Amino acid sequence: MPIDVYATAGAIEKDLRGHACVIVDVLRATSVIITAIEHGCKSVIPVAEVEDAAIMARQLGGERVLLCGERGGVMIPGFNLSNSPLEYTEEVIAGRSLVMSTTNGTRAILRAGGSEAVFMGGFLNARAVAEAALSVSDSIAIVCAGTDGRYSLDDVLCSGAIISRILDINGKQSLCDLGRTALALYDSYNDDLFESLRGSLHFERLRALGFEEDIRYCLQEDVMQAVPEYKNGVIRKRRPQAAQTAE
Repeated sequence: MPIDVYATAGAIEKDLRGHACVIVDVLRATSVIITAIEHGCKSVIPVAEVEDAAIMARQLGGERVLLCGERGGVMIPGFNLSNSPLEYTEEVIAGRSLVMSTTNGTRAILRAGGSEAVFMGGFLNARAVAEAALSVSDSIAIVCAGTDGRYSLDDVLCSGAIISRILDINGKQSLCDLGRTALALYDSYNDDLFESLRGSLHFERLRALGFEEDIRYCLQEDVMQAVPEYKNGVIRKRRPQAAQTAE
């Protein structure tokens, strides 16, 4: 089976049951979730709409719940945290549940909920998420969140990084055409990811909003081991395979 790569969640044209699915919204939602899980948050609950997030937070109740996310790249009024991974320090989020809504990323997560397993991927955990996906299925789908329903270079480039790690582990995997493109882009530009994205739409939009440090943070490769997994409406840290088998 090939590794299927989708430029946006709306481009998914087949049933992903039986697939290990990796969601990529590298600038910035999946990078935020990876960071939050790495730094010890209890869970992340992705929701599509701002109103849904507020309702969910009220239902969960208590000071251990934080409202997180963005619209148009900036923090939603009344929320506790924005979509900047630099805000998700251990001191702020350890032990807490996060209810999150973002412009692109959380919608992509919800769209892929019928897969065998759904993981959050980024440059931060590229190797770890590649290992997790291969441990579940030989059929792998990488779903890019895109930007406003359109192809986004940052997500495709990150998909290439994850594919590179998958092929390092299991060179027998084949690639769809977009997967081949993503890998070629990554192989060509991985020596300076920041410069390779200069001029792209989402990159420049975030820079204009003052988030250059967020971008540089999200482009770090293989600096985290956390693999966030979405199951039954909640994202938690994936447990080692041995621990799951023992249950």
